[in-house]
Amino acid sequence: MWKKVDRLSPEELEQAARQMLENDAELAYDRDRHREILDAVRLRSDQLSTLLGEEIAVVDEARRALRRLWVVAALGLLVACLLVLGAALWIDGTPFQSRTANVTFASGLAVLGMIAVAMRWAAIRRRGESAARELRTALLAPLRALIRLVISERQEEDERWGSTLRTSKAPALVELHLQDTIPSRTYERLRTFIGEHESSAIGLAGARGSGKTTLMRQLRLDKDLDFHVALVSAPVQYSAVEFTRLIHNELAQVGLKPGEAALIRHRMVAPTLRAVLRTLLASVVLFFMITLWIYDKNRPVPDALDLGWTGFAAVVLGALIIGFMLSRGWVLFQTRTRLTVPPRTVRELCLQQLEFLRWSTTVERSASTALKIGGTGFDGGGKLSRTEREITHAESVQALRQFIDQLLALSNKPVVICVDELDKLANPAEAVEAINGLKDLFHVAKAHFVLSVSTDAMHNFAARGVPVRDVFDSAFDTIISVGPLSMKESQTLLSRRARDFSTVFMLFCHAWSGGHARDLIRTARACVELKRELKDGEEATVALLSRRVLRADLREVVDATVEKLRGDHGADDDRADDRADDRANDRGRDLLDQVLAFQESLEDESAPLRDLVEASTFPSDAGPVAPEAQPAATLAWYARIAGLCERLFAVARPPAAWQSEAMGQAVVALAEARSSLGRHPRVIERRLKRAVDACDRV
Repeated sequence: MWKKVDRLSPEELEQAARQMLENDAELAYDRDRHREILDAVRLRSDQLSTLLGEEIAVVDEARRALRRLWVVAALGLLVACLLVLGAALWIDGTPFQSRTANVTFASGLAVLGMIAVAMRWAAIRRRGESAARELRTALLAPLRALIRLVISERQEEDERWGSTLRTSKAPALVELHLQDTIPSRTYERLRTFIGEHESSAIGLAGARGSGKTTLMRQLRLDKDLDFHVALVSAPVQYSAVEFTRLIHNELAQVGLKPGEAALIRHRMVAPTLRAVLRTLLASVVLFFMITLWIYDKNRPVPDALDLGWTGFAAVVLGALIIGFMLSRGWVLFQTRTRLTVPPRTVRELCLQQLEFLRWSTTVERSASTALKIGGTGFDGGGKLSRTEREITHAESVQALRQFIDQLLALSNKPVVICVDELDKLANPAEAVEAINGLKDLFHVAKAHFVLSVSTDAMHNFAARGVPVRDVFDSAFDTIISVGPLSMKESQTLLSRRARDFSTVFMLFCHAWSGGHARDLIRTARACVELKRELKDGEEATVALLSRRVLRADLREVVDATVEKLRGDHGADDDRADDRADDRANDRGRDLLDQVLAFQESLEDESAPLRDLVEASTFPSDAGPVAPEAQPAATLAWYARIAGLCERLFAVARPPAAWQSEAMGQAVVALAEARSSLGRHPRVIERRLKRAVDACDRV
């Protein structure tokens, strides 16, 4: 028995890493240290094997199938040789009247067997090549990220803590699904809760881009968590039945062998191409048969039962046709019986469920009677046709519950169903309906449900009178808030996406993004892009780039606030008929004037940002704030945090100062203040005060 492989080959991994180091301009590094980089990559190959477990399993399965085929081919060749040898020594008349006919017939059977083996070998070989290509494609992104991390770890101390940005190319500083499995406190809490309970319903709440989808993907990649994990993204247009069928289908595909679901889909994607290939093959066979017939027509025939080359080809072709018809009949028989025969394995169960979800069933019965005497009489007939009706939501839920029970019974592995992006639903009421619809599936033994929705969506829904928060709280056993990244997690994330990214710039990106994963990447990308725009003589220092990033972001927020207030002011003018509307219009004009005044002050590039903020008057956030005025109400806090960040990073410091404990505390305090935007004003005020005190101690 061939040993199962569940990890990358060290030789193949080293070859791929060497090609990247030699050919990828972003990863260009000292050639004398390539061996050191390659050794470090090989030591961390387990990280890549964990990320690519499914692709590795598909390649391994294809290789083992090819090796098993060679054993069958060798045995088949031995049988063919014995068959031809026996026919050559056969006495005349058994089974044909001439030895030539016997040899021809035996050779035909041998060639037929070899053709069947060759066709099977070609199919397995194509599958192996396709799997290998998919593995190489999937390997590129995580391997490149690992090489970046290794190179960053080997930077000299002065370079790592330098105040100048050396990174000029960072193609991975975008929202790619790199499956960054960085250590996460939130993930450990989620994983522990699932592992310690018989069943659970868990809600993931967090801002957009905070990493909720990444947490769900990590559940699928976790080898220590021996579960069936299905990840489903909520559709834009919600339908209760279709949503349940989507979950059902995804879970059924998870239960198949790695890559088997992809192979099933591959058989359906190119029917036109297969039809063209079959037509070409038929044309070649017809031409070959005509050629043999012309040859045999002019050849003397020793006896009547001599097959000849035409007869030999006809036997081979007829056997192929019969074999094809038998195989198609067997497939049809399996398809017809798959829904009625109780499954004995997880694979049979999942294939049965996929057939159930893919096809509808039509049952037809007909009967006829006839009586004729002397050519006259009567006849009659009847026909009954039954087509399955469209199932209801309750029936689709019941079918999914039964499938989960059967899957648990056959595999004895718990099930985790992750539903992502509920806030993507167009209608807020549909989010509530989706959660209520899934509640019927909750608390099945050994079944866990993880649903995510952004806190931004909750606030927006609540503003429109839709009680998503209440439904979210009441439906789940626990709600896990996806908090911001820690400073160490931010450093690991950026090191995997950009090489030679200074730790000092990482501190700035962490402070200004508040540890929010998406904003962290955007801030780092902005630093790299602004570096490329520097003029001759300008140095890419953290003082210069941080100042430009802060002002650019602040201008975008101010412009968006102006547009929001301008649209609201125009709407008020249309209905300014009474005194209350006049007061609202006056307040809208005051807010707009204050924001416009601050917008004009930002044009002064020479003045420190903190001085501009202190000299400006901002809209007050005291009392209830209308939705259209919320951006203006939080602008003051946003501008003060930006001014504080500029103050902290605008000073040139030696590496030792950036590594000090006081600097670390100031960065953490700034990140906490930045992540608190959107909360109660008192919370923002307290965190901002702590940030000011921490920056004063630096």
